Amino acid sequence: MKHLSIVKRGMISLILMFILSAGNAFAYDVSAICPSGQRLYYNINTTDFTAEVTYPGTAPNFWSPSSHTLPTDSLIIPATITHQGNTYTVNTIGNNAFTNCARITVVILNNSITSINDSAFQFCSSIKHVNLPNSITNIGASAFEYCTGLKRIQLPSRLTSLGSGAFSLCRQLDSITLPQTITVIPSSLFYSCNSLSLITIPNTVTRIEEYAFHMCNSLRSINLPNSINYIGNNAFASCRNLRTIVLPNTLAAINAYTFHSCDRLERVRIPETVTTIRGNAFAGDTSLMDIVILNPEPPSLGANAFSGVDRSIMVHIPCGSLENYSPANGWRDFTNLTEYPGFYFSYDTDDTLAGRVEVLVHPTCTDSTAVVQAIPFAGYQFAYWNDGDTANPHTVNVTVDSIVIAYFRYVGGIGIDPTAVDASVITAENRTILISNAEGMVVRVYDLAGRLCHYVRQASRQQRITVDYPGVYLVQTDSYPAHKIYVP
Repeated sequence: MKHLSIVKRGMISLILMFILSAGNAFAYDVSAICPSGQRLYYNINTTDFTAEVTYPGTAPNFWSPSSHTLPTDSLIIPATITHQGNTYTVNTIGNNAFTNCARITVVILNNSITSINDSAFQFCSSIKHVNLPNSITNIGASAFEYCTGLKRIQLPSRLTSLGSGAFSLCRQLDSITLPQTITVIPSSLFYSCNSLSLITIPNTVTRIEEYAFHMCNSLRSINLPNSINYIGNNAFASCRNLRTIVLPNTLAAINAYTFHSCDRLERVRIPETVTTIRGNAFAGDTSLMDIVILNPEPPSLGANAFSGVDRSIMVHIPCGSLENYSPANGWRDFTNLTEYPGFYFSYDTDDTLAGRVEVLVHPTCTDSTAVVQAIPFAGYQFAYWNDGDTANPHTVNVTVDSIVIAYFRYVGGIGIDPTAVDASVITAENRTILISNAEGMVVRVYDLAGRLCHYVRQASRQQRITVDYPGVYLVQTDSYPAHKIYVP
């Protein structure tokens, strides 16, 4: 038994030595100088003569500055490399190939590349331009995560697969078009892309997975094609500038937290296909003032589905469905359930900083007439409607899905009158503005450059608004002159 114990200890030692030696092994087969001058590392396949760009060290130190010079500036990946007389086609950027190479600014890929694998350029915070050839069909999970300098990128027309979080935390990415070959927007794809204001989603997309657009704070609106039949939890949560949303007419459920904390969302249209609105779906959407529902049967509501939403807002329901909604759990709490003829009627402005639109008369089941009024903010003047009419208020005959848009013109700076007296009382402390006696009024907070920082319809006697930085702000309630206030 003693001899057996010694043998076992010897075997364990050999195993440990093997593990340690394996841990110190290089991660690549060959290396070579690329056209832009950096040394790159490759794994080669001697069967099909292809090569994958990889990293020089061992995980987690993919590029060790003490052992290797990190690539900088422009990086050109060659189409082929030669090793021991054989030519290999470079077709893949491997997992973690350039993770943490924070000084690369430009990446140029040849059209031999078909795949960019997981975390390939993760944490490459200085990348500003990436040339993606149309030969690429796959971009892996977290491939460009935390590329905080990347502003624009054109996706390949043959791309069929996007990994989760591929562009998450790309904080300067401001616009992107998904190709017709994409069918799924994966989880966290654009998570916390704060500058993303424009995205084109093709009608080939059927699913948007959870957290896909979470905290995309520059998204004001988004067109969701009717091909989409699933939107995951938190998909648009904390999109704090999202103002209006028209959901696809194939959607069966609005999942938990989908639009949670979209605190500037004003209008939402819920299609007839939706039968379930899950917990916290619209919680914290304090600016919501108009819900349009096409289903004559009230969708079931999960816990806190509309938590924080003013129950006196307009809720449009199909003609003849009031008797269904009035006793329904959750829906009976709304005090302004209004039957309407089923047409989608929406209103907007060309510039949210210039003014807003209010509906004075909504179309009803017996009268298709709508009356809208444009209300300019200080320094602006109403110009015309999108149909060319200049009357204000404006009468519209709604017999089909319709949208009216008000256009404004700039006529001068925001009026400042710190001595103006109205019903509201405005004070400030600890980066918080407190507005009292303004119940039911629209409150706007501007910085000194005239940019709108906060917009909310005050639901209670007191409203607290937290600003990002101390300084001087302009606070306006309804159309009263703005008050100048210092926030410490």
